[in-house]
Amino acid sequence: MGIQTGGVMMVNRRSQSVYDKKRGIIIGCLAPGEDLIKGIKKVCQEHQVTAGTMNCIGSLSHVSIIQLNYEDDQMFYSHPIHWNTPVELLSGHGVIGHDEKGELDIHFHGVFIDHRKTINGGHFLEGTNTVAITIEYTIYVIEEAQPVREFDEPTGFRLFNFYNKGDIQ
Repeated sequence: MGIQTGGVMMVNRRSQSVYDKKRGIIIGCLAPGEDLIKGIKKVCQEHQVTAGTMNCIGSLSHVSIIQLNYEDDQMFYSHPIHWNTPVELLSGHGVIGHDEKGELDIHFHGVFIDHRKTINGGHFLEGTNTVAITIEYTIYVIEEAQPVREFDEPTGFRLFNFYNKGDIQ
């Protein structure tokens, strides 16, 4: 059931998801203590999803991101930036695909607000964004295409390229 704390009933929240295969949509939530990206990867593996897009809202107990920098006509990512206080995830979006080794990969960006009411955002890092109360998400499954994140020599970044599923070996 739940636990009464300070006049508020706290439910023993657990992660859950439901897959509407007819529409190709998964909807669900991640529980407190789960990592945002690892949790979404786990959902994808449970439902055998290899390609799609996702969006989510919720709260995180701490955040680690990188942001795009520009200096001397060069673009590059910052060192990891950390918030060690809870934030509200106002909007998060990502692409689900594979990396060059065939491992599930998620490219995720989000916008959040901290307790000082400061809005920030960027590219979220795996393993460093822990759910505080909940993350509620929707995954739009793609069946006939496969995003593959590959190194792009001209830009110097790993980017998703998009292939027909039958063309991937």
